[in-house]
Amino acid sequence: MADVFAPFVDALKDREAAARAHKARGGKVVGWLTNTSPTELIAAAGAFPLQLAAGAEATPLADRYMEDLFDPIVRAVFEGLLAGRYDFVDAVVLPRTSDSVQRLYYYLCEVRRMGEARVPEPLLFDLLHTPWYSSAEYNFARIGELKAALERVTGTPVTDANLSAAISDSNARRAAMRDLVALRREGRVSGVQANSVFAAKGAMAGPAFDAALAAVLANPGPVSEAPRIVIAGSPLDTSALHALVEAAGGRVTGDFHEFGEPMIGPDVEPGPDPLRALATHYHRDVASSRTFPQSPRPLADFAQACGAAGVIFNFYAEEEALTWEYPAQRRALEAAGVATICFEGQPHRPDAAALAPLLANFISGLTARVPA
Repeated sequence: MADVFAPFVDALKDREAAARAHKARGGKVVGWLTNTSPTELIAAAGAFPLQLAAGAEATPLADRYMEDLFDPIVRAVFEGLLAGRYDFVDAVVLPRTSDSVQRLYYYLCEVRRMGEARVPEPLLFDLLHTPWYSSAEYNFARIGELKAALERVTGTPVTDANLSAAISDSNARRAAMRDLVALRREGRVSGVQANSVFAAKGAMAGPAFDAALAAVLANPGPVSEAPRIVIAGSPLDTSALHALVEAAGGRVTGDFHEFGEPMIGPDVEPGPDPLRALATHYHRDVASSRTFPQSPRPLADFAQACGAAGVIFNFYAEEEALTWEYPAQRRALEAAGVATICFEGQPHRPDAAALAPLLANFISGLTARVPA
């Protein structure tokens, strides 16, 4: 039988292929970073929403400008922008919900000002994640500014009708992704397989992604009885750590980071004003490192929903925000009977030789659990 995950794996071999094809047909391409970018708005403006991701580990061009403590994915994206990898991209949406991403906006503005490289136009989405009415009104004004900027870049007006259609498409995709998550929690989709879907979602054209995901949902694999694991911490845009976990005898049934289940989130609630609905969604329903106040409960609840016997925390050496939440999260997990292990100071690509024996020892001590 054909590998139903092949379209996602193939898309990740050349993440820009679909976007370049769209550009070649006369369309516009808008890049984006983080799960707080309103991709529905990009689509409603007639552009291809391309999630920018790490390319190469070496970043000699970015190193000329950036300090050491930058998110490695952001550094790699900056390298790609400076090297011309994204020369076909018309603009890049950069939310302020990540410190590294917000600073990337300033760096790109300065590079353009100095004329040192031809990079796409950076568009700041100044989204606040404080839970106040004033923040909601501020966010509505800012998403209106982003709408105007996208209309200018693409030359396409964003009407209520096409924004509502884009939201409907996105909600349908979320529903299909939730079906994938359910199969994963049953042990019928591996962590490596699920990660390929999550990572390819921001690179494939919507209809192609939807068709490939429908094929996966129609052909789930057999149930695995391996101990169930959740990975949390810094965002993982590759399945390298998942492969190490599964080679050590575990099964990754949940990803509690930006490239995992938090990418899905709840549906955008429809309303008479689709732009207001979108602003409310990204303010209220999509968490970031700047969400305030933080609670340790969401991860513990997520791990239990996944039937996880253990949680692996993986933090990049450059991680400055998420590590503050780790102690409280660990205590909440241990109180729920979920074992934990923490890998700090990690490179973007995990050191297999160093982690493999630690993972084997951790997973051997776990008892397989069935989701509640």
